[in-house]
Parts: sequence; structure tokens; C-alpha cells
Amino acid sequence: MGLDAESFADGTPLVFLFSSVNRTRMLSVFVDERSRDLSVSEIAEQAGIARSTVYDHLDDFVEIGIVENTRKTGVSERYQLNMENDIAELLYKLDGVTLQALLEHDQ
Repeated sequence: MGLDAESFADGTPLVFLFSSVNRTRMLSVFVDERSRDLSVSEIAEQAGIARSTVYDHLDDFVEIGIVENTRKTGVSERYQLNMENDIAELLYKLDGVTLQALLEHDQ
């Protein structure tokens, strides 16, 4: 099987969700900052990625309901983790249990 051949995992939901480091970083920012809404600039800064990269992925997260558009301040839209969404809630729980496992591993 060549490198350019599609693997079984390519079409799976988890690969869609975590298909790049940038998407994973964005999701991490939303989970860590779940109690407040963020502008695209704030998301980019905290994730360590370009604003254009945030725009590349943000619509996917909004479309499946993980992230919601909360309000507009001036010309900036603000976004927040949608804790009423099952995926968002599970991401939050996954973050917590992963942290716990990492802390236990380090002891």
C-alpha cells in the first residue's frame, strides 16, 4: 500500500475531528477556556497558530455543534465550547481523565 493510498482511518469521525495538530490545538483551547467566549485572534494566539488557520477549521466545529458563535463585539465574532453538545462534553471529560492519567504516570 503506497503512501498516497487512502487508509481505512481516513474517513473515520475521529480522524475528521483530530485530523491535524492545529485542529487539536484549537479544540484544546476551547476546552481549557470553556467558561468564556473567544475571538479568532484569541483562539489563534492561545493555540499558537495563524488566524487564517483558525478560519480554516472553525466552520467545521460550529457546523457539528462543538463550538457556538456567542456574540459579536464590534467587528469580531466570539466563539465558545458548546457544553450542551455531546462531543464537546466528552472532549471536556477526555481532557480531565487524560490529565489524571498523565499525573499518575509521572508519580
